[in-house]
Amino acid sequence: MATKSFQTDFKLNQKASAKLAEALENSKRVKHTIQKPVNELKTPDSINKMMASFLGK
Repeated sequence: MATKSFQTDFKLNQKASAKLAEALENSKRVKHTIQKPVNELKTPDSINKMMASFLGK
């Protein structure tokens, strides 16, 4: 599987910092809930079975 690495330099000027501060002030906390039942996989065998069913093996 090929992977790519990205590196970006961000410059924070006065205009960008004002917009960032405004966005932080106006942001709202996101409320979310899990709608489906959750099963914890604790053993390697159970993880392998789940992955096999997911990958169709």
